[in-house]
Amino acid sequence: MNLIEPCILAGAVVGTLAGAVLGFPHGLLWGLGGMAAGFAVGVLLLPFVVLVLALAGVALFSWPRHLLRRTRAQRP
Repeated sequence: MNLIEPCILAGAVVGTLAGAVLGFPHGLLWGLGGMAAGFAVGVLLLPFVVLVLALAGVALFSWPRHLLRRTRAQRP
């Protein structure tokens, strides 16, 4: 299993639960529709959210360290 499959499965679960929690207080059909919409949106959206968070982590933790190494190496 690659890294993308757990992200898609987690997105499906989180989206389905969120849709159900938000939809069922308004009625059974709204709850089922919320579950279906949450599943679809979670599957499509969560991998991109994980990608953005990973890139932000790299930007915050790796790039400053790399730049500091380059500036320290240039001092006489």
